[in-house]
Amino acid sequence: MIVDIELTRRADGYYVARALHIPNMVIEAESRDAALEQMRATLVSRRQAGVELVQLDIGDEGETVPATWPRHAGTFPDDEAYREMLDEVERQRHVLDQNAAA
Repeated sequence: MIVDIELTRRADGYYVARALHIPNMVIEAESRDAALEQMRATLVSRRQAGVELVQLDIGDEGETVPATWPRHAGTFPDDEAYREMLDEVERQRHVLDQNAAA
């Protein structure tokens, strides 16, 4: 299981780790490593206690489901082949739009 953690260093030098999708899951520690290790231990303990994180599709018609790809957006900003691929996708969309309008 992968859990997204927001890690912040406070002005007093302490680190605060927050599990982004788990309300009230906040750890404070004197070091970055300690904060992450305490977060890991807390999450493992919850899992061993039978707590699960699951995604549930309720199948509502017409309701949009957020895309999972945004975390990868901008991954290849300096990749010329990627830029060419995006240009080709845009060109093909333009052609399809023109054909649909005709």
